[in-house]
Amino acid sequence: MAKKQKFIAAMSQMTQNGAPVYAGCERYRGEAVFTASFNTCYFNNITLTKVKGGDINDSNYKCEESGEYYRVMKFDKLQ
Repeated sequence: MAKKQKFIAAMSQMTQNGAPVYAGCERYRGEAVFTASFNTCYFNNITLTKVKGGDINDSNYKCEESGEYYRVMKFDKLQ
């Protein structure tokens, strides 16, 4: 099984026109777990999948449960 990676990350929920729902700040900040290929992100009991080839709203991940789009930014890698 592939090794998962932990990062300090920030997430912003994106609107359909590409603007953050809460402009100027990250809605969520904390520890995120990514699969080795970064195709899936687990953050605060939310499962996000990578948006392939970008999307109209400038997001890079989509929530599996709600269908909402997010911009996820990785910072420091955790051990």
